Amino acid sequence: MPMHFIGGFWIGLATIYFLAPKAISFRSILIILFSVLLIGVGWELFEIFFNNYIAQNPFNTLDTISDVFFDLAGGSAAILYFLKTIMRTGENEV
Repeated sequence: MPMHFIGGFWIGLATIYFLAPKAISFRSILIILFSVLLIGVGWELFEIFFNNYIAQNPFNTLDTISDVFFDLAGGSAAILYFLKTIMRTGENEV
């Protein structure tokens, strides 16, 4: 679970870096969270495929839901980190 939080945080920061926003708008927040959700769900689909067909482990719904939740929590933390530190200090100016 900490790895999903850190992964969501990293994907959120990478999305912010590629968007290079001057300010965070509602649209950019949705894009950041959607990209975190897209990568997280893609990873969970890979995990389900691997567990069902290669490792022969049963599917665990609670694990999948908690992993996606921690991905989104990490993405939200990345947005808050960007707003509190980067936007306040003006370090995003090139």
